[in-house]
Amino acid sequence: MNAPSFSFSVFQQSLATSAIGRVMLFRTSTATTMTLARREADEGAPHGTIVLAEEQTSGRGRRGRTFASPPDENLYFTLVLRLPIDVHRRLPLILPLAVTNALAQQGVAASIKWPNDVWVGTRKLCGMLIDAGVASDTCLALAGIGINVNGDPTQIPELSGLATSARLAAGHPLSREMLLAEICNRIEAMLAWPAAELTAAYRERSMILGYEVLVEPAGEAPYVARALAVDDDGGLRIRRADGREESVLAADVSVRPA
Repeated sequence: MNAPSFSFSVFQQSLATSAIGRVMLFRTSTATTMTLARREADEGAPHGTIVLAEEQTSGRGRRGRTFASPPDENLYFTLVLRLPIDVHRRLPLILPLAVTNALAQQGVAASIKWPNDVWVGTRKLCGMLIDAGVASDTCLALAGIGINVNGDPTQIPELSGLATSARLAAGHPLSREMLLAEICNRIEAMLAWPAAELTAAYRERSMILGYEVLVEPAGEAPYVARALAVDDDGGLRIRRADGREESVLAADVSVRPA
């Protein structure tokens, strides 16, 4: 088996956290990092444990969709997070914001498509999935994140018109190790941010606020609305065509062409 191309020493040198990313389980190839992370969590893995793979053979996204995960180019990882309930509720804001801010530091201008996808322009660069459970006053969250870093998804037929990578956006390869460390650093810092500060930062990165969007709730008919704001709990405040305003907590949302 070839040695992994991911440099653990570079990652550790760039890591400035006390918990997030300090314990790592690495696999050259696995079905999904989410499955491994759940096993680790069930066996008592501490808060901040990261499960990282060079390749996923059965990667999945929201609503059971497949997530293309070719080897040695990108980042596929799941974080084990054990948090108080009030902090746990802010994860849908914290995670995409940490990713976009870390990318910005690497010269990639990315934005957030509610609830937590990360896009560059009209193409998706990162997807994430949060599986969660509650035990007493503490929540366990498994935060699975896949980022197209140095690959070229335009060469994958089903993604050619939909996805991009950080390398394509920046015009040069990025250090996966430094990017992952910076994401961990920012997640740990943002876990302590006040809700109002976090929500304000998320709104600044949003790519849909103020636009007409197509809302597609699971099991319901899609409808057109205008995206007005993001609530402190991560809900999307929208105005329907008939003037009614409401908060959407779970749905696929896409910006309608002008």
